[in-house]
Amino acid sequence: MFRFLKMTQFFIRHTVRSRAFLFMIVLNIVISILLASVLVLSTALLKSFVPGNIQATGLPLQLQERLFNFQWANIMIYIPVLSAAFFGSTALPYEYERGTIFSLSSFPVDSFEIILSKIIGATVLSFLSTSVIIIFQIGIFIFHFGTIPGTSFIIYIFLILLVTFSDVCFAVGVSAFFKNSGHSSITFLIVYLVIFDIISLIATGTGAIPPVLIKTNTDRVIYRVFLNADPYFLTYSFSLSPLRGFPLLYISTILIFYSLASIIVACSVFSLRRVMK
Repeated sequence: MFRFLKMTQFFIRHTVRSRAFLFMIVLNIVISILLASVLVLSTALLKSFVPGNIQATGLPLQLQERLFNFQWANIMIYIPVLSAAFFGSTALPYEYERGTIFSLSSFPVDSFEIILSKIIGATVLSFLSTSVIIIFQIGIFIFHFGTIPGTSFIIYIFLILLVTFSDVCFAVGVSAFFKNSGHSSITFLIVYLVIFDIISLIATGTGAIPPVLIKTNTDRVIYRVFLNADPYFLTYSFSLSPLRGFPLLYISTILIFYSLASIIVACSVFSLRRVMK
């Protein structure tokens, strides 16, 4: 346990000082400012979710709050995957590039400890950078509505953390196959943004498997806690009510499954490469 904590602490301390972490912080600040200016200064996005000629400002206050958070969260779904590409997919290749993988492999620690330390460290870093947007969202919400977000926002933050952890696990699982950080990051993004979307389209067209089982669709649970709607898939029913109960638990279980499967793959591949060394 002590070795695991030391490795995690070292990884976090070293990465916090890196340009990648600074870049993610600056990027998230820019995204937050742009979102704030669009959602507060313009009602165009809000009106796009309102049927007919009903004025967005004429909606019940609670629905206006949910629409506001829904639109903000619609951008948030991309932040965990970008953070995972920066911190998760480079965690193991970085050791190869620095040449420290040899000394790391000689330590009396098993592969699970090494992989888990990278995952926990990358998750902490990813969530720290993402928290910039969350803080902006809370601040703008209070400024705009004059009240603090409700219980849905607590579930929202928990799901961001769960999705971030799942994305990081998947990124580390992909990185176990590579020695180059660039190749690892690009492959992770291609699998997530291209291959998963193609599989999702096939699944939707054929009805072979529910679309929610595909990772990119599962991650969209982040905004469905405000409105149970998915604008990316017409096959999903639109509901102004938030996602709750068993469906929410079901999707959370899928995210946990992706995380565990990625950890198993990462440990297996990394252990094999350590033996080969």
